[in-house]
Amino acid sequence: LVAVGRRPATQGWGLERMAVDMNGPFVKVDERCHTSMRNVWAIGDLVGEPMLAHKASAQGEMVAEIIAGHRRSFNPVAIAAVCFTEPELVGCGLSPDEAKAQGIDVVVGQFPFAANGRSLAMESGTDGGFVRVTARADNHVVVGIHAVGAHVSELSGEFALALEMGARLEDLSGTIHVHPTMTETLPEAALAALGHAIHV
Repeated sequence: LVAVGRRPATQGWGLERMAVDMNGPFVKVDERCHTSMRNVWAIGDLVGEPMLAHKASAQGEMVAEIIAGHRRSFNPVAIAAVCFTEPELVGCGLSPDEAKAQGIDVVVGQFPFAANGRSLAMESGTDGGFVRVTARADNHVVVGIHAVGAHVSELSGEFALALEMGARLEDLSGTIHVHPTMTETLPEAALAALGHAIHV
């Protein structure tokens, strides 16, 4: 794997001849991906971080709906990001350090894949992987979920849904997850954050 980075391809497309405001190297847009020019929208990597294909797709669908006359805006709570490495990495929302930097008092719970039957059956529970849940200490609203381990990209959708729906630790720990699956690590991590993990 060679990482070379990315940058927006804004040169050579005539943007300098258009009345499109820029935000550094990116095209400046509002919450509807509308530029400073009437009836011109921009999406994806062109408008800045996070530079993710699923973000661009969601923005493209939204812009199509706006053009069709629907009222929409792009304001997700969190967009999951995955590093397809070995082991895989998933980040969705704030890490404990990021939350603290924003002045949020947090509780954190972590659950190892080594204590998850499905992970062990797939021989992936021995790589030191885990799921970590970060939540506000005052009301237990989840502000971030992160994971390291084989196949954790498959959990990213549930992580994003939890944050988007404003889930609390009690919501995650109280949701019955199928056994044996890797998804069982999420309620276990939530229980750990609440101070009463069961299977560790």
